[in-house]
Amino acid sequence: MKEFFKKYPALIVFIGVAIIITLVFVLYEVVYHGQNRSQQKAYEELGKSAWMTELGSEQETDTTDPERIKNEEAMKAFLESTDDPDFFKKKLAERPNFDKLWDLNPDVIGYLQIPDSNIDYPVLQSLERRDYYLKRNIDGSTGFPGCIFAENINSGDFSDAATILYGHNMQNGTMFGQLKKYFEEDFREEHKYIFVYQPDCVSLYEVVVVSPYSEEHLLVDDFIKNGNSFMFSGVKRDDQVRVINHLKEFNSKLAYFAEGEITEEDKLLVLSTCSGARARNIVAAKKLFTHWY
Repeated sequence: MKEFFKKYPALIVFIGVAIIITLVFVLYEVVYHGQNRSQQKAYEELGKSAWMTELGSEQETDTTDPERIKNEEAMKAFLESTDDPDFFKKKLAERPNFDKLWDLNPDVIGYLQIPDSNIDYPVLQSLERRDYYLKRNIDGSTGFPGCIFAENINSGDFSDAATILYGHNMQNGTMFGQLKKYFEEDFREEHKYIFVYQPDCVSLYEVVVVSPYSEEHLLVDDFIKNGNSFMFSGVKRDDQVRVINHLKEFNSKLAYFAEGEITEEDKLLVLSTCSGARARNIVAAKKLFTHWY
């Protein structure tokens, strides 16, 4: 053995380094996947417990607010046209317990849910840093899977022309790991409605675009060059149109665009996740209406 060590010292060093790297990698995988499972379990428990036990009561439409009247009329028309009005009435009457969510983290601004999918999470926003929740969990711990979050350039009440939500593309299909399935027609048709719950209302969105995209920010037009960096200059009234145009200009053969144009009167919800080096998967949905509790 001594002769072997003397004869092949470089090989021994190489084997030793390889063993150390392997052990470090295995330890990382154990810790990484263990943390992911722990955090996902916490989200699942939160999803079961952070909802009001009683459904919300119907509220009379404010006849002095044209916007509310318009939304309630749109909701009524939608319910009359859908094949399953009872399902949507139930979903629109439900509400998360935001007091419980805020006890856990006051940065919760909403709750995102796509029925019969893994996407069922609180939405967070840090006013201090745009990507704060990229690698920070809802309980404040650092690491993965992070949170579904909006950058602080967007309003926290989903009132912007285009609101972008980010989440990790987890290998186990949690967080935004299922967005890639929207490229499949069957999945897209079965999961085309997205609910966003807020403390005083719920909004229903319908998926209108599925597309790959580059790493460029979809709200790039809201930034101006400031030396060697970019400075946010404010959201624009036509951001929803600009977002759709950017996706069309990307010109992917894999993209799906629903019929009909997006106008400045529309509100767009964009779900964004990474899909590889310098690439993203985008699912964009148009708001159909908002219903106030």
